[in-house]
Amino acid sequence: MLKRIRETIKNAILNTYGDVELPRLELDTAPEGMGDVATQVAFRLAKTLRRSPFEIANRITQSIKSPYIRDAVAVKPGYINIFLDNLFFEEFIKKIEDEKLSYFQEPRKNIKIQVEFVSANPTGPLHVGNGRGGIIGDVLSNLLKLEGYDISKEYYVNDAGSKMDLFTDSIAYYYGKLCGIDSKFPEEGYKGDYIKNIAEDIYFKFKDRYAKNGKINKEAIRDLGKDFMIWQIQKSLARFGVFFDNWFYESTLYKNGDVERTIETFKKSGYTYEKDGALWFRTTAFGDDKDRVLVRKTGEPTYTLVDAAYHKNKWERGFRKAIDIWGADHFGHIIPMKALIQGLGIPEDFLDVIIYQIVHLYENGKEVMMSKHTGTFITLDELVSEVGKDAARFFFLLKSADTHLNFDMTLAKKESVDNPVFYVQYTYARLLNILKKSGVPVEDKSFNANKLSEREERALLNELIFIKENLENISRTYSVNKLPFLAINLCKSANSFYQKHKVIGADNETERLHLVNATITALSMLMDLMGIEKKEKM
Repeated sequence: MLKRIRETIKNAILNTYGDVELPRLELDTAPEGMGDVATQVAFRLAKTLRRSPFEIANRITQSIKSPYIRDAVAVKPGYINIFLDNLFFEEFIKKIEDEKLSYFQEPRKNIKIQVEFVSANPTGPLHVGNGRGGIIGDVLSNLLKLEGYDISKEYYVNDAGSKMDLFTDSIAYYYGKLCGIDSKFPEEGYKGDYIKNIAEDIYFKFKDRYAKNGKINKEAIRDLGKDFMIWQIQKSLARFGVFFDNWFYESTLYKNGDVERTIETFKKSGYTYEKDGALWFRTTAFGDDKDRVLVRKTGEPTYTLVDAAYHKNKWERGFRKAIDIWGADHFGHIIPMKALIQGLGIPEDFLDVIIYQIVHLYENGKEVMMSKHTGTFITLDELVSEVGKDAARFFFLLKSADTHLNFDMTLAKKESVDNPVFYVQYTYARLLNILKKSGVPVEDKSFNANKLSEREERALLNELIFIKENLENISRTYSVNKLPFLAINLCKSANSFYQKHKVIGADNETERLHLVNATITALSMLMDLMGIEKKEKM
């Protein structure tokens, strides 16, 4: 609905100033008592038009004409404040009640986007940091689907390389002991109890089949260990409410010849050279601070080359945007990867990277420490068991990805309105209960916006009309940390309204029930986006 207001303002600008280049026209909530919608577009036009923002705003308001706008005023130093006509609110309520959740679904854009996230090495259980990356990727995918994009969620399985070798050697050590073969535990081996459990599981199922003549069949151990860990990872993600459309194995890049073809593409680009027996790519030609090795002098491909091959594979699968969600330790890989994909003839803007910072767990005011290599780290499974799926997902979203997250497990377990996820679920159940008590199929009754004049009624209406606008802005900036606050603010407006004004038995009961019904629809959509359970009773 706000798109109609935006178009009206755009037309007013063009009618006033002719074929001027229009900046992005963002709409905000106007200050209380000063309108319903506000825009700062006059400030953005000031440099181009060489006029003061207030003069521009004043002239634009004189050209604003729409049955949905009661009044438009210029406010110093250059804001345009819009007072919406009740017709706007009446059509908005009718539209959201007719279309329900579909109201928030944007038309298909026919643009394929791949979101790759978690992608933890299959060498151990998922930790809470993986959980943070998982929720960012999952919720962003949900939001981009709602915005009309063709989304594929992918987990990249690093099943090749030195970490898998170390993982294999660690399992082989314990499996060998069970088979009566003594060996030395690898110097930097994985020490968690899960390694022993995998070895015991292999021995229980196969006895000494993979330990003949005093030697361990490490290839078999590798495959069995990998399959076991991926099964465990998938179970952990399912408990967390995260599911992938595709699991892509690094090993397929070698089997299918993607790595070799990528080397050839790089060589044809004219930016490769040999130095010290290694093959290099001149990434400095594309903004990197130094050139990168593609193939070591041993003939072994580097991680950088394999990752470039993977992104080339994404492009060849028809994706026109790849969104990678990486931990903070991968920050230095962004510029080289963008340089490499340009060297492959892929546009630089094909790749967007979201970096998320580490998670600190707190319980009773004290930090709970974790360390993967000592086997004492807190797993994602343990966190979900401790606080529940909904709280885990919601709390992971409460901070921007680029800031450290202090996760308060004590608060996450509280069954009170101090706990934000409990507050949202409680509000949803409370609103549903109002509708049930009314016993009225409210959609069958007409809505008269003139009968909603109280401050809290109008505040809730304004909160509702801006949700689609906010979703579009969040999807454009990938700032999914704002979603829980959309839900929280909507709940605050709903509770403020309900606490001060009775619904059932009020003179304007029908209008207030419409308002409650629309709020339930909007809140339901936000909870679906975040993967939070909608409870009918609390």
